[in-house]
Amino acid sequence: MNSNNRTSANDLYNVYLVPEELHGYKDGYEFTEGVYDITTYENCLWLFDLILDQKTDADPETQIWCLKRMKQDFFMLTCKNKEGRKCAEIKNVEACFYFDDLTIIKKGKLFCLPIEENIY
Repeated sequence: MNSNNRTSANDLYNVYLVPEELHGYKDGYEFTEGVYDITTYENCLWLFDLILDQKTDADPETQIWCLKRMKQDFFMLTCKNKEGRKCAEIKNVEACFYFDDLTIIKKGKLFCLPIEENIY
């Protein structure tokens, strides 16, 4: 696949339509099946460690985290609240991640994909 034509990880992992088993992470956080599969198959557990290390002024109950490729192996990680207001931003995150972007929702102590947000 052409490196200029990569897609969103969310497009590939949009198959989780019913509640499934939750997977424990650390400090009481849990992953939905979709997030668990992404961390397993895309080797991106580092992203969730990075998210948990951030201090934001976003509502602790719902945060929307977006990882977006800026160039080659450099990404920007942005957190927005439900109203779309930016609450945190980290530039130049160096990572070996195949996709150009990934959106993760943090609802309290649960990490889920956007497609899973309303089923948990």
